[in-house]
Amino acid sequence: MKNIFLLIILICTCCLIHIKAQRNELGISIGRANIIGDIGKTNYIEILPMDMDRIPISLGLLYRYNLDNRQSLRLNLIYNRVFFDDEKASEDYRYKRHISGSNTILETSVLFEYYFFDINDIKYSGSSPYIFAGIGGYGYNDRKYTINHTRAKNSDGSFRNPKDYKDFITEENYKKSMKFGFNIPFGIGYKIKIKYDWLLSFEVGARYTFQDNLDYSSVKNKNITINVDPKLNSISATDSNIKDEINRRNSKIIGKHQTGNTFKSNDWYLIWGINLTYTFGRPPCYCY
Repeated sequence: MKNIFLLIILICTCCLIHIKAQRNELGISIGRANIIGDIGKTNYIEILPMDMDRIPISLGLLYRYNLDNRQSLRLNLIYNRVFFDDEKASEDYRYKRHISGSNTILETSVLFEYYFFDINDIKYSGSSPYIFAGIGGYGYNDRKYTINHTRAKNSDGSFRNPKDYKDFITEENYKKSMKFGFNIPFGIGYKIKIKYDWLLSFEVGARYTFQDNLDYSSVKNKNITINVDPKLNSISATDSNIKDEINRRNSKIIGKHQTGNTFKSNDWYLIWGINLTYTFGRPPCYCY
């Protein structure tokens, strides 16, 4: 009976010691995201926006499950708005292209975090640097292009036959479509506990992607549709100069969207910012 009593005391002592680590955290994240691709600047961390009309932002929700005082699993849901502009690049060849644009990246990821000091236990305050890595999925805007070659119109609105091989109109349009992929997120951070239940963390994280089109710089042939006016097409059958001009214009437009093949490398995007979480719930015991 005495041994059973001692065993109960030992178990309760263990639970009282380890119960101080709180299990759950729920919060928000706010910061900035930027692309490292084939268009625009190649800075890994951008502090200031390009201008007040193009302010990149990263907003998210996060849930953190604390495994023990130094290890956690985290689920992210993040909205990112990014911009890229060759005129802001330091490389001369990019600056001369004058290509720019924006994209939206929606990310969900699962991360493992390791803290160098005890931070998940119940205490008034504390802090610790940490590292994280995991796997993620994301959706982003892709583009599907349409090239239309049509006859020019007369002043009365009627179509006219080309007077020479350059006398027709070529227009380019595109529509957005959502595309999905996987990424590998990893990074570093610093976490601070404030008054028991609130935690503030500052972090910088990179995302390696497995494709090269976050900045629309590597369009695939299947995403390009070419339409030629039937009458213009019949004329080109007998006038090789018109056919050659149509092919030349197609090549020029398609080549403009193939800048991503220059270095045969995939895109990255980085997120840096602040996480604010509220911790709640206590485990029955951290007995190992």
